[in-house]
Amino acid sequence: MRIVRIKIRGRGIDTDAPSADDFLGQIRDYIDILMGIEKAIAEDGQNAIDWRAVDAGKSSPLTIAFGAFPRQYAVNIDRRTDAVLHRTADGLVALQERVERPPFFTDDVLHFVKRTFERVTNGLDLTEIELGGLPPLTITPAIARQAANNARVALTPLDRPYRELGSIDGLTQAAETDGFGRKLLYVKNRLNGDSVKCILSGQALDIVQEHRIADVYRPIRVRLFGTIHYRSLGRIFQMEGTAVEWVPPRSGLPSIDDILDETFTGGLRSEEYLDRLRDGQL
Repeated sequence: MRIVRIKIRGRGIDTDAPSADDFLGQIRDYIDILMGIEKAIAEDGQNAIDWRAVDAGKSSPLTIAFGAFPRQYAVNIDRRTDAVLHRTADGLVALQERVERPPFFTDDVLHFVKRTFERVTNGLDLTEIELGGLPPLTITPAIARQAANNARVALTPLDRPYRELGSIDGLTQAAETDGFGRKLLYVKNRLNGDSVKCILSGQALDIVQEHRIADVYRPIRVRLFGTIHYRSLGRIFQMEGTAVEWVPPRSGLPSIDDILDETFTGGLRSEEYLDRLRDGQL
């Protein structure tokens, strides 16, 4: 069982005990971050992990531990849990260092992240989160001020609109015809949770029309290719889809749960593994 430990210390007159609002809010937001990232990673957009409180400490800083349990009996969630913890750790570190929307950090997740940082600048003196054996992430007021600003800017980037050729991966939401007679498919982007309007033409239009409307309205994972229109850096406004792939259900396709390999580097840190690979030592 993977364990997440959250440590919280407050700042007040003659006490370092956190207020009830700060303590409970910080824990709730951390759990919501984990659940939001899991939804973005999951092919079906659903949570399979149930985070349950398994331990609590009384010494300062206050510590509470959560264990990862399957929501369905006898389902192995180890690989999925590892993927969620690694993505969460990488994203939180990235936001402490630079303005960047980490992969799978949806708008909801970024809101939760921003609040966890902001509390450490107003009321809390420290929070630390240990994600299943990964190095702990310690957040102090100095770190939190910059990280909160980075998360805020990532939510509302100021870049100019642009477009590029590419693809999006997501779950179908709706299909309709607009006032100009164009066929539209709305897709929930797996990377950030945005709903993207896709104007279909060519092979994409032919493939979608072959499917029954009932199939389109039932969430199905698809991969669309074409011209992507961005309203700002990394934020998609709409897409002109010219080709589409219907991704097979999880049972017939390897997912991130299946391909994550904890032993890929043989216990080496990624930097050390790459250095040895370049030097011909592997």
